[in-house]
Parts: sequence; C-alpha cells; structure tokens
Amino acid sequence: MNENNVGGNIENEKKEAESPVYSSRFLMNRDLFYDFNSVSYNKVKKIFIAFFCFIAVETAACIANGNQDNAIFGIVISLVLLATYLWVKKAVKINYERMVISAGKESITQYELFEDKIVAHVDELKREYSYYQITKFFETDNFILLHMQPDLFITLEKSSLNADAEEVKSFLMNKCLLVKKKKFINCSKDKIRALVFLIASFVVSVAGTAFAIILNIKNNF
Repeated sequence: MNENNVGGNIENEKKEAESPVYSSRFLMNRDLFYDFNSVSYNKVKKIFIAFFCFIAVETAACIANGNQDNAIFGIVISLVLLATYLWVKKAVKINYERMVISAGKESITQYELFEDKIVAHVDELKREYSYYQITKFFETDNFILLHMQPDLFITLEKSSLNADAEEVKSFLMNKCLLVKKKKFINCSKDKIRALVFLIASFVVSVAGTAFAIILNIKNNF
C-alpha cells in the first residue's frame, strides 16, 4: 500500500465521520406547521379527559342528590375547557403567522443526525443539540418529533428523510438515553380527541344540570 492510498483512505474516513447518519430537509409550509402543532393538543387532551371524568362523577352525584347548584359547576368547568381549546387553536395560528413574518417567507428547515449530535439549519441559522437534551418522543402523520425543555422540538419530516422512518426512530431510541419512555407517542388525532371530550363534557354537564333541576322541581311539589 503506497502513501497516496493511505492518504486517500484517511481522507475518506474523515468525510464519512463528518457526514450525517440521517438527514431531513423540507419547507415548513402551513399544512406541515399545523400537523407539527398537533403535539400542542397532547397535554390538552389529557387535561380534558381528566376533567370529563370529574364532571361525569360530579354530575352523577348531583343527580342522585338532586343538587342543581353543584351540577351547574360542571358547565362552568366546560366553559373553561372551551376557552383553553380556543386559546391553543389561536396560539397555533399566531405562531405560524409570526414564523412567516419573522422570516419573510415559509422556512426551509434541515436537520442532520450525527453519531454524537444533531445539527439544525433553519434558513441562515445553525444550531447544534446533544442527544442528552431530548426528553420525550412524539410523532404525527408527517413528523418525528424530539421534545426538549422548555417545549422546544426537533422536527424530522418523514417523507424527506434519507432512510425509513422506523429505522431513524430506532436510531434515536438508542441515542437519547435520558428519554424514560422508549416509545413515540402518536398525537396526530389529539386535536380531535380533545374536541370530543370537550363536547362530551358539555353534554354531560348540561344534561345533568337539566335533570337535577327537573328532580328538584318534582321534589318541591
């Protein structure tokens, strides 16, 4: 083996070491932005489920006791849940408009996954992240989402990956050692699920209140 071959091999090894294992490059348009923000409804969905259970139990107790005052409390909670849902929906819209106004256009986003780091390119900005910064895994129809504190996400667009999405997810599960739950939480339908439990809360609380009022009227005659 001559010196030229040795030098060529070393140069090739350096290039391979500097090349990302996986990468994703895409235009963050409106549809993709809204799909990514499905993750915003994950916590909202959990809160709505918890309050729906509380309203259902409280309403059943109010009907049993004929207590319409406490039954109305369920309607108040439902109105608060509605305000929360509308606030999150508006926040997503504002964030998209802010992103477009800030960049002057929809942004080109690129992420490169190396063996020891993640490099992000958003328009002219470049940032580096450690796999130890990742705390949770999420996914949507279009994205693999890596959560970092406080509420920051690395967004890997599935169709633009240079490999199969499942292969990339397996790679990330091995690299992100601080993630306790080694599972990608699918939040694609969380907006719809949150809305379903919101409507159910209203239906149960209104029906319970009406029933408690009717029982109270009957008991007074």
